Amino acid sequence: MYDVPFVPSPEVVIRRMLQLADVRENEVVYDLGCGDGRVLIIAAKEFGARAVGIEIRRDLYEQCLKRIRDLGLEDRVKVYHGNFFEYDLSDADVVTLYLLTSVNERLRPKLERELRPGTRVVSHDFEVPGWRPIIIEDLYEEWRSHKLYLYKVPGAEIPIPSDVDVPLEALSDLEKRVLKYIDGSTSIEDIARKLGTTLRTVREIVEKLRKMGAVKEVKVVKGTP
Repeated sequence: MYDVPFVPSPEVVIRRMLQLADVRENEVVYDLGCGDGRVLIIAAKEFGARAVGIEIRRDLYEQCLKRIRDLGLEDRVKVYHGNFFEYDLSDADVVTLYLLTSVNERLRPKLERELRPGTRVVSHDFEVPGWRPIIIEDLYEEWRSHKLYLYKVPGAEIPIPSDVDVPLEALSDLEKRVLKYIDGSTSIEDIARKLGTTLRTVREIVEKLRKMGAVKEVKVVKGTP
């Protein structure tokens, strides 16, 4: 009935997956086929992330919901019952997978279509065929070895400035610093790196500046990992 059997990842493996993906506070982690919710819980409790899980099995979905409620994590973790092929993944900063190579291959076009440049994808044990990982790591725990694959969606999101001047007193210090880098050639990822913050934070500031008229548009150039 299901393409992938439920085999829970050990917690030590999950922590390393999230470390490899460099999950940071308030980033959004999607776990596709979230099972009993352990990835979501660790991402929220230990990494300060917001987490979204999608699970097709009703029993696992209900088990996951109960664990999240019992831990009081409803404000940081959302779980959906259904097929992850039918959900929009574009809000993800990080996507975690423990599926099968064949499922990853079917999933790849969706990831390429929906994920934004800079999104990290980390897969436990199974590669994404056709993608080149930036890190492959072997991890050994109590009873077996695990292989982790980290991918990053290439490309760039480039804010294009307008000729509208915005009142600087309406901006925070960080927003002013972001504004200085908006020159039509510097990408959101480059701005985030220079300012030591997350892509999500810079995207949110750029969107505010766009609404204020200081940014004309965000040009998106995508590539295949």
